[in-house]
Amino acid sequence: MKMGYETNMRIVKVMGNKPVTATVGDKFCHFRSTFEYNWSLYCEFRKEQGLIKDWTFEQTTFKFAGETFGPVRYLIDFDILNNDGTFHYEECKGRLVGRDNTKFRRVAKYRPEIVIDLIMQRLPRKNKSKGANRRRIAEKYVRRIVDASVIFSQLRGVINFK
Repeated sequence: MKMGYETNMRIVKVMGNKPVTATVGDKFCHFRSTFEYNWSLYCEFRKEQGLIKDWTFEQTTFKFAGETFGPVRYLIDFDILNNDGTFHYEECKGRLVGRDNTKFRRVAKYRPEIVIDLIMQRLPRKNKSKGANRRRIAEKYVRRIVDASVIFSQLRGVINFK
C-alpha cells in the first residue's frame, strides 16, 4: 500500500484504484475506481431493463452534526430511484476498513430511514480475518451485502465491463 498526501497535507492511503472518467447513459462522471465504473454500467443496465427508475453518482452527502471525531460526513456512491418513487443507496467497496463501519453506524443513528446496500468487489472469506469481522459488523447497519463479482461474471458479454 502506498501513502500519498492530499492538498491539506492529511496522509491518505492509496489503494491502487484506477480512476475512470466516462459517460454512462446520459451521465458524465468521474469515478474513483474501475469497480465504481463497472457498477454504474450495471445500474444503467437495470434502468434500461426497467428494474429501477434512475440512478445518480455521488450526489448525496450525509452529515453527522453531533460528531467531533472520525467521519463527520459521508458521500454515498450511488443514489438509486426505485420504480415506486422511493430511494435506496448503494456503496461500492473493494474492502472494508473500520472507518466504513463507523459511517454505516452513524447513518443508522442519525438517519434510520435510509436504506444502504453494500456492494463488495468480492466478499471476504468467512473466517477470523479482519475483513470477515468488518463484514459481520457492516451486516448490522446495511440492508444487504452484494457480491459484485458474481453479478459481473453472470453479465459479462451482455455488459462491456472494464
